[in-house]
Amino acid sequence: MEVRLAWYPAGDLDKAKEFYGNVLGLKQVFEMEGWAGFAHAPKATSSGVSANPSHRGRNGATVVLKVDNLDQTRSRLEVNGIQFEGDTEEILGVVRIATFRDPFGNPLQLVQELME
Repeated sequence: MEVRLAWYPAGDLDKAKEFYGNVLGLKQVFEMEGWAGFAHAPKATSSGVSANPSHRGRNGATVVLKVDNLDQTRSRLEVNGIQFEGDTEEILGVVRIATFRDPFGNPLQLVQELME
């Protein structure tokens, strides 16, 4: 497992892109509808912003942990008492995601990257 990114909900994606790109000076390394990622260099650990309406009202970051095999890692964590929030999701051709919380209620996600 490796820390891949931390993402934040953002009600206004253009405003978030302005802040992370122009104000902080990070490079925009990825964008798709409702999402943008920023880092100091391509393939580096990054910060992301999500304008997905289902994320409105949430505060704080979600830390994303990259794994090679999401199903295998999820099964191992479930055996150790981790309860996931729903089924594994897939953004077709991009990533597979499974969400859970640490013992203090902080959100974490496992991600298996599908893009090269």
